[in-house]
Amino acid sequence: MFEIIKKFQFEAGHQLIHHDGKCQNPHGHSYVLILALQSEELVPSGSKKNMVIDFADISEVVTPMIKEYFDHKWLNDTLETESPTSEYITKWIFEYLQPKLPLLHSVSLQETESSKVIYRMTN
Repeated sequence: MFEIIKKFQFEAGHQLIHHDGKCQNPHGHSYVLILALQSEELVPSGSKKNMVIDFADISEVVTPMIKEYFDHKWLNDTLETESPTSEYITKWIFEYLQPKLPLLHSVSLQETESSKVIYRMTN
């Protein structure tokens, strides 16, 4: 099994309105987004021969999503929720990207140096 990992970064703000701690206040994070794609197969021929997927092809799908919904955005508005937690965001990203990247296996989102969420496809 091959696993392809691609990392992206973005800055965004949010507010967890129902939270009982300091996250109920408006604040932001420097997020690190990591995608994992899996496949048993390599491309058999052509310009992508012996690749699972070209890293540039992943970026072509993910970068527009980040620009439209995440980078320097207020996540409560762009994701249309009162509580854009890291858990919510990872699932949202997975569901958005999976039709465009069928080999997508997991989405990891790190909001601080010590806090990360992973959402992965169940078998």
